[in-house]
Amino acid sequence: MTSKNIIFEEKAEIVEQIRFEADQFITIVKAEKSSQTAKPGQFAFVECGGNTLLRRPLSYLRSSKEAGTIEFMYKTVGHGLESLSQMKKGDAIKVMGPIGNGFDHPLEKKSAILIGGGVGIPPVLFMGEELKKINKGINLIAFFGSEIPFPFQTSASDLVMPGVDEEIITTLDDMENVGIACRLSSQAGYEGCHSGFVTELANSYIDTLSDEDKNETIIYACGPESMLEAVAVLAKRKQMDCMLSLEEHMACAIGGCAGCTVKIIENGDQKMKRVCVDGPVFKAEQIYT
Repeated sequence: MTSKNIIFEEKAEIVEQIRFEADQFITIVKAEKSSQTAKPGQFAFVECGGNTLLRRPLSYLRSSKEAGTIEFMYKTVGHGLESLSQMKKGDAIKVMGPIGNGFDHPLEKKSAILIGGGVGIPPVLFMGEELKKINKGINLIAFFGSEIPFPFQTSASDLVMPGVDEEIITTLDDMENVGIACRLSSQAGYEGCHSGFVTELANSYIDTLSDEDKNETIIYACGPESMLEAVAVLAKRKQMDCMLSLEEHMACAIGGCAGCTVKIIENGDQKMKRVCVDGPVFKAEQIYT
């Protein structure tokens, strides 16, 4: 077993709580062990404080080996995450992670498209930042959607986005700052955003690619189930490889309770897999045929 397979149980410390509109938060936590090995697509099982009995599975938004910190982005739906959002700097919580397989990037893929929706944005944003650290020359494109205000700083992009209307110009500063062309989608009428589905933006961009380009590009996606299915359909129609990070309710997060199982197709046969330890990342064709 390598260090990448180890799940750490550690006492962590709240470093910062950043609040955004619509009860959305980014929580930064000092976690010396898991911060060294966490990768995009993986998640942690986080103690929420207060009177919350069960922990909550939260995808990593970022992990810093240098600072020894991990970051989570979430919306306060339910008592558990509400309690987590009320914790103060210096408060201690228990964090178990990193859990799951995470995203991998095939060496033959020269480009990637990142698609995220709502609280599914963190793992693909994290993937984009990490890929840029490894290979500054890689071609990355991002499309994010939300029906509530984006919990990130936004601005008008200076980066060109082929196939997308020039009036669709709003981006996330986190993507712009590392050279990733990004566009946003929402039906809430936000300035500079596409008024529709995030997959419509992705489709417009993919239509500008040659067959060779599509063969050398992989799609990474995380978000609501309806969005993931639409992404899988798009990838199949365009004959592109696609990896999906699934989100499920979990009681134990280590495979013991089997409460997060999903049906997948493997070698032509239908099987049940646990999202926590067998996933959360699966090939799109395994989930949606």
